[in-house]
Amino acid sequence: MIKQRLGLGQSLKRFFLLFKSPQFLGLTIIGNTFIVFLSIVFYMAEAHENYLITDWLDALWFSFATVTTVGYGDIVPMTTAGKVIGIFSMLIGTGLFATYTALFANALLGREFRMMDRKMRVIKKNVEGLKEDISEEEEELLEVIETLKDQIESLEKKINRK
Repeated sequence: MIKQRLGLGQSLKRFFLLFKSPQFLGLTIIGNTFIVFLSIVFYMAEAHENYLITDWLDALWFSFATVTTVGYGDIVPMTTAGKVIGIFSMLIGTGLFATYTALFANALLGREFRMMDRKMRVIKKNVEGLKEDISEEEEELLEVIETLKDQIESLEKKINRK
């Protein structure tokens, strides 16, 4: 259903517009800032204890590999502080991945969901209107029934008198 309405061109257009959105740019800036910060802290924690860390680029490599959940294993933390930073990097990476996924899904499907939501509200409003109409008709029918009961009672009284 969504595929029929949404052409490939529109999907690509929405996808590329996402890259210009404030949410995407903000997330990217914040995410990369965290990665750089974590790599600096990792370098300070590991540089003197870990022979695998020869310069800051090694620490940056470790941070990006960990945050992106690739984790090559060529650089591993050897200090407790480095391991804690690695765990924190993994958590940040998981959060970034989930948030990027949500942004992409919203860019591709958000408009469709908003349209469906509007249609649901219209349907709900129509159903409520129908309920009111039925309620009014029910009251009218009850009045007619009461009138008919009164008329039947009146006729029964007339018949019983004769």
